[in-house]
Amino acid sequence: MRLRVIAFWLSLLLIFIIPWENGAVISGIGPVARWLGLMTTGFWLGVVFITGRFRRLHPFHILAMLFLLWNIGSLYWSIDSKLTLSRLETYVQLTILVFLIWDLYTTNNRIRTGLQVYVLGAYVTIWSVISNFLAGKTTGQSGRYSAFNFNENDMALILVIGMGMAWYLAISADTNDQKMWSKENLLRLANYIFVPLAFFSIILTASRTALLSTVPIVWFMLGSSTQLKPTARLVVSIGAVGGLLLLQPFVPQTSIDRLTTTSDELSEGDLNGRRQIWDVGIEAFLEHPIVGSGSGVFKTISGGKVAHNTYLSILAEMGIIGFLTFMGMVFMAVYQPKYKSKWLATFWITVFLSWSIGVSAMNYELRKPTWLILALALASGHTYIRQQSMLKKEEKAKFKYSRQS
Repeated sequence: MRLRVIAFWLSLLLIFIIPWENGAVISGIGPVARWLGLMTTGFWLGVVFITGRFRRLHPFHILAMLFLLWNIGSLYWSIDSKLTLSRLETYVQLTILVFLIWDLYTTNNRIRTGLQVYVLGAYVTIWSVISNFLAGKTTGQSGRYSAFNFNENDMALILVIGMGMAWYLAISADTNDQKMWSKENLLRLANYIFVPLAFFSIILTASRTALLSTVPIVWFMLGSSTQLKPTARLVVSIGAVGGLLLLQPFVPQTSIDRLTTTSDELSEGDLNGRRQIWDVGIEAFLEHPIVGSGSGVFKTISGGKVAHNTYLSILAEMGIIGFLTFMGMVFMAVYQPKYKSKWLATFWITVFLSWSIGVSAMNYELRKPTWLILALALASGHTYIRQQSMLKKEEKAKFKYSRQS
């Protein structure tokens, strides 16, 4: 049991680093997230071997294995086997992450802890981008700001995902603890503060796609505010409006100018050259619609450019079979037919709606946040269903005992 607890804490450390992994790099060693991931995986596999315990798999994991095997199989028809081999290494690591989360995150408290640790890690990213803003360090692209050498769009989506998590954790926190400075209340306050700071940081990136992806989060916040008591709702509303008004004067004009071109770019622009890249990707997909051109080869197809669209990237590389397998994983993680909690279901649907908007203009199939939310959403739904089943069994047992008495 202690070994599994150690594995769980190692996984939390990995989750904490994921939102700012580009900044966790040691000279001569490389990315900390990579080495910590290998260490966590090795330790966890050792625990599974020693204890002989592994959580019963979900049909989702069959799709995950099929997706990995399909990528491996693409070596036989890949137009660039070296790129495919490089891509396979990443997919193996991400697939293992999904299995690890499933096996270790078996209770609601553990899942909430995982979400909370991600938010705390995202605070590091917020600190970095705001520090760069205060120091006047732009990325060189029209006065945009980022953190830890992240692509502006990629970093912004990390924070969008964190916004949904932070609001859910804050609004669903246990309010029975009356101590003002208790750990629970401090974390709740940190989660509330995270939302305006993350939104401000997203504005600094001037990411138009990320800004659009905050829309489902905002609707989720407005709809779920009824969960709060009237007094708490008033305090949170005043705090949110006050925070945005306080930060508004600091928003650079360059960010506002770029963000205000969103509708024009969608209707008339070329989306920073993305339309031409997408045309190339569509042609590649139509040439090999069933199996694709091979995992990881989009740069070869487009002359060195990434797809800037997760859906098109998978379609061009893995064909319709790979695409349907991947989207089946997303659907299965989010949709739990036995859900009784509309509140929990709404939260995860909101997160993936924001994700689906964000990835339409960036490559996120290889990003750890994508696979992390897939794993946590699946674990969250299954844990809730199991808890409800146990409660029903207890109620039946009590009813049977009362009748016998």
